Amino acid sequence: MQHQPGCNAGDVEISQLTQHDLEEKPWKYVGYKALARYVSSADDFFVLRRFDRLHSRILLRLQDQLAKLEDDLDLIDAEFSQKEAQDVDNGCFRNDQTKRKDLLDLITAKMERYDQLVVNYLTLKSREPAPKMNTNNIKQWLENHRQPIHPDEIGFLHADDLITAARISKSALRRSFEQHVLAPTTGLFGLFALKPSPDALPGEAETTVLGKDEHVDAVAALAIFFAAAVMLIAPLWTLVVVDGMFKKLGIITVFLFLFLGILTWGTLSRPFEILAATAG
Repeated sequence: MQHQPGCNAGDVEISQLTQHDLEEKPWKYVGYKALARYVSSADDFFVLRRFDRLHSRILLRLQDQLAKLEDDLDLIDAEFSQKEAQDVDNGCFRNDQTKRKDLLDLITAKMERYDQLVVNYLTLKSREPAPKMNTNNIKQWLENHRQPIHPDEIGFLHADDLITAARISKSALRRSFEQHVLAPTTGLFGLFALKPSPDALPGEAETTVLGKDEHVDAVAALAIFFAAAVMLIAPLWTLVVVDGMFKKLGIITVFLFLFLGILTWGTLSRPFEILAATAG
C-alpha cells in the first residue's frame, strides 16, 4: 500500500465508489474520516495515549524551573533584607522593586502552567487503562479496510499507556463476558455486532469485538439475575433432600461463597454492600 502525501481536501460522493475503489486506494476514500466515525460510534472503540513518559519529563522540567525561580526569589529577599542594603519595603506588593516584581510575574505564569498540567495529568491517570480487546477493535477495523491509515500513525495502538476515552466502570464478570462471549470467534458475536451507519462506505462492515453497551448490559444483568436466583433457590431445595446437620451446613457454606463470588465479580458494589447482601 502506498500513501500519498498530504490530505484529500474534498469528499468523494459515496454513491460513486465501488468496492474495488475502496480496496485499491483505502487511504484516499476511507482514511481518517471513516476511522473517526468508527471510534466515535461507541465508548469502547475510542482509545488514546496518556503519554506517561512525556508528561513526567515535562513536569520534572517545570518543577526544576520553578525550584530555580524559588531560589532566585530567596536570594532577592535576602539581598533586600541586608542591613547595609538600601531600605526597601519588603512588606508591600504595591511599591515592590521591579526586579522582584518581574520575577514574581514569571513565577506566577510558570506556576499556572505547572499546576494546570499536574491537574490534567492526574485526571488522565484516573482513567481506566484500555483493555486489549479495545485496541483489537481498531486493529480489526484497519485490517478489514486494508489499512487506510498511514503505518507511521497507528503505532499508538501498541503503546502501554492507552486509556479509554470515556470513563466506564465495568465488573470483572462483564469484562470476561465481553472477552470470551462477544469475541469475533464466538457464535454469539453476530448478535451484538454494530450495524453499518447510513453513510457507511460501500461494503463497509463494522466488525467489532464489543457490541452496543445497552445490549451487553441487558445480557449481563440477566445473567447475574439468574445466577443469583439459582444461588438463593438451589440450596433450599437441596436442604430438603439432604440429611445430617453437617451436610446441610456444608451446602449452605458453599452456596454462600458462590453467592459472594458472584456479587464480587459480577457487580460494582462496595465491600460492605456485598457483605450485607450475602448476610441477608
